[in-house]
Amino acid sequence: MSEPKPKHAKKLLLLHQIQQQRQALGVQSRRWQLVTAPWDRRWMRLLSFRRYLIAGTSLLALYNVCHPSRLMRWAKRGIGILGAVKMVRKALETR
Repeated sequence: MSEPKPKHAKKLLLLHQIQQQRQALGVQSRRWQLVTAPWDRRWMRLLSFRRYLIAGTSLLALYNVCHPSRLMRWAKRGIGILGAVKMVRKALETR
């Protein structure tokens, strides 16, 4: 009859640990929700503009079909700007 008592005590200890972990998880999940709330609002705002972005990119694609040289010109400019930014970053990192 002495064996059930240690098992029962061990079971109670494990149940207590599980309860503490659940409480800690609840606190951490609330904290996580508070920290990520601004990002969630921004994401939802971005998703609210989804249909307008789809329509805008469709119109831009149609425009680029008629004027492909302008697309190439802006693509080259964008690549040039990215290269310049990368060069400036490297120059600032060495200092």
